[in-house]
Amino acid sequence: MQQRQTRDARLDLFKGVALLIIFINHVGGNPLAKVMPARFGPSDSAEIFVFISGYAIALAYGPVLAERGFAACQRKALDRCRQLWVANILTMLVSALVVAFAVYIGDLPMEASNRLESFAPLFDTPVTAMAWTLVLMYLPFAFDILALYILLVAVAPLFLWSYGRFGYAAVALSVLLYLVAQAAPGLVPPNLWDEDWNFSPLAWQCVFFLGTALALVVRSGRVRLPQSRWLLTAVLALLAGMAVWKFAASDIGHAVTPAALRGWLPEETIPWADKDTLGPMRLLHFLALACAAALLVPRDAGWLRSAPARLLVACGRHSLPVFCVGVVLSIAGSALLVAEDGALMVLAVNLVGVAALLALALVLERRRTRRQPPRQSKPAVPSTASTPSAVPETP
Repeated sequence: MQQRQTRDARLDLFKGVALLIIFINHVGGNPLAKVMPARFGPSDSAEIFVFISGYAIALAYGPVLAERGFAACQRKALDRCRQLWVANILTMLVSALVVAFAVYIGDLPMEASNRLESFAPLFDTPVTAMAWTLVLMYLPFAFDILALYILLVAVAPLFLWSYGRFGYAAVALSVLLYLVAQAAPGLVPPNLWDEDWNFSPLAWQCVFFLGTALALVVRSGRVRLPQSRWLLTAVLALLAGMAVWKFAASDIGHAVTPAALRGWLPEETIPWADKDTLGPMRLLHFLALACAAALLVPRDAGWLRSAPARLLVACGRHSLPVFCVGVVLSIAGSALLVAEDGALMVLAVNLVGVAALLALALVLERRRTRRQPPRQSKPAVPSTASTPSAVPETP
């Protein structure tokens, strides 16, 4: 029987950080978004979220496939898709109530923010909008990533089975589909509000299943990331170079550079870094970022047990409710900044939003620990084999 891996706190930590960044970036007109990591390179928190979700899928579903077969694994995945689908609809309806309150009671113009305007089809043609919502073809602002995750979870058992039968050929197929997305960027599902999805499933499945494949490789113990100073130096140099390039091509970079040197600055930002198709430079930047994080943050780092780290870990562990509440809060924050964009309102929206998400994660984590059965005392005679605790499934 295949054993399950113990949970790696780093995965939940980085996912928790990504969720908070996603909330900040989703608040329209938020000045704090200008200093988020996406301003210093082509990739952002979306890659972190999708990659770690793919990694977690392998840990949650791999043992099910090994112990109970493909059919049981597929049923588990489809049950999870149903939960995500319901969460998507409920989050959209609650967000629509926030928009209705802001527009019809707060008297805010819906077109003042694309966050609010993305809900216009739901008010103009509610029956049509809801029908498209049921098949994930009406996705207001910020809902694309959850729809993408539903599709990826649905096909995850097939990837796990293919990897078990054909090994790295399954990864090669994923990369091939990614290349197809680069060659044909129009292969994207439609969206009633914004023409099509902001995430190409053919492209973004690659970063998801790279995470899945990495988890399977780590579990097998066949490959380990070398603790090399040269590798760390190389990835840090790549990240620094892209950060300098992006800053030099920005308006701020041109403004602070002496006029005599502006001719040396790049005219355009980093090429081949489109978000919708996960451009190659964007993917390269994220892979370098993930490699640097793995080298700089060991699994047994003492600070991972600190109170702030545990709070972020709880945030990542309960990623679905934190994400959904974060979407609602980002819509509310966008409306508040449309009504009043002063420094105090900006500070209040960010502090209250982040604090609310962390408080939600803390409450959910305490409820989870209370539900856990008490640990049994160790046997007097050491056992030759033990089964680590299971890894709960998280999106």
